[in-house]
Amino acid sequence: MKPTTLLSKLAIVFLFFLGTTAFSQNLVPAENLTPALLKQTFENAYIKVLETQNEFIKVQDTYDVFIDVDPSKRYVCFSSSYSLVAGTSQKDALELMNQLNTEIILVKSYYIEKNNSINYIAYFWTERGFNPQSMISAFKMYVSALTLSLQKDSKKLIK
Repeated sequence: MKPTTLLSKLAIVFLFFLGTTAFSQNLVPAENLTPALLKQTFENAYIKVLETQNEFIKVQDTYDVFIDVDPSKRYVCFSSSYSLVAGTSQKDALELMNQLNTEIILVKSYYIEKNNSINYIAYFWTERGFNPQSMISAFKMYVSALTLSLQKDSKKLIK
């Protein structure tokens, strides 16, 4: 066998192992899920962490988002709340909720009449372990859904 052929084969094997190592996923067991781990995960993704509590963290990436840890560690919940403009009728608010829940499948939105606000919620399942990169991707999709909801709000009810 020629030395160059041997080197070529060794290079291919090396690149294969390098590639599989570089793209391997770090599965985090659900029992390790804590607000401190969430804080580190989001800071590693260069997302600003505004607050850390025992059950949640609050981050900012275009919008402020609360990330709550399920007590059973089966999921984390992304949530946000925004006021509607003063004088928004219940009918208009519910029509907007219906439109958003029909057209944006990534989040659930609901209306809180007593606060005249809209709340958004989405879940990221962690029950059998999770990948931090996937969590960040799910978070980015959540933020995209919030942006899309503002675009769909043709009456400009959301503040």
